Amino acid sequence: MKSTWKDLFADQSGAVGATVAVLMVAFLAMGSLVMDYGHMAWVQNELKTAADAGALAGARVLAPYTGTPKTPNWVAGQNMATQTVLLNAADAQPLTDCNVDYGYWSLVTGTLQSPGIIPTSKDLPAVRVTVAKAPGQNYGPLRMYLAPIFGISARDLSAQAVGVISGPYSIPANSAFPMALPKSAADQWNQEPYPDVYIGSAYHDPEGGQWTSFLIDANNVPTIRDLIDNGNPTPLKVGDNIWIEPGTKTNLYEYAASKIGQAVVVPIVETDFSTHNYTPILGFASFFIEEASGGDDKYIKGHFVRVDPQADEQGAGGGPLFGYFIPAAKLVN
Repeated sequence: MKSTWKDLFADQSGAVGATVAVLMVAFLAMGSLVMDYGHMAWVQNELKTAADAGALAGARVLAPYTGTPKTPNWVAGQNMATQTVLLNAADAQPLTDCNVDYGYWSLVTGTLQSPGIIPTSKDLPAVRVTVAKAPGQNYGPLRMYLAPIFGISARDLSAQAVGVISGPYSIPANSAFPMALPKSAADQWNQEPYPDVYIGSAYHDPEGGQWTSFLIDANNVPTIRDLIDNGNPTPLKVGDNIWIEPGTKTNLYEYAASKIGQAVVVPIVETDFSTHNYTPILGFASFFIEEASGGDDKYIKGHFVRVDPQADEQGAGGGPLFGYFIPAAKLVN
């Protein structure tokens, strides 16, 4: 029987084999993407987890400061970050190496600066950790399963994290104790053993501090007693001017005894501040109250501590570091 043009074009007997071949290549490519790139994402996340853990652990031990003049404990931060990273694994293999840098993280430029700079309130002590699977690092690049069919046999992977410590730039309402301390006293926060600090009129200038009614001028006992109980009525930040008044009322010191055994947040001001006057806040510190006396020598005795007495991450970081960390360590990238 003679074939017609219609019969010729209707003959699809060889199309199935060609279609199957094309689909097999497509399925193979899709399998490569699902298997290899899913595996790659998993290992990348493992590297990031290790970098995050190392950066946070390293930042937490930058204090107490060491040396003369006192600076962050860079060596302790580097060692702790490295040790923490090596406790982790990636691609079912223990991590064997990482790169740890340290210095001051600039909140302005988002870069790590030299540890030798003179830091400002916008430069935070930091540890930067980089963990990679690459030639010569952690058993080399990540090997692919099916991607070599398409000429991709391995991929370099890396993850980076930066951990910083900082003091609060601002604090929320109801979190500060109504005593202002001079910077000369607050600079002792990183010493061990902790030196005793006396706050009160009998010990004023430069060792101690004075009562403050925060943002308002209120020279009266009821106001200060309320502030002892409830803290600052409105948020405070570095640069705010607070009112300083002399602590001459015996019952205020006796009333402050309710805080013995507690860590409180206090604003830090210039060393040469004067009473019956406004002075700017330089930063905030954590102060542990040991004693409070309303006798002839009216005073509050305590020492600075390197913890957040609020036990959470209130406030906004970026202020001077006086031992009150918000938070104790945080990731910035």
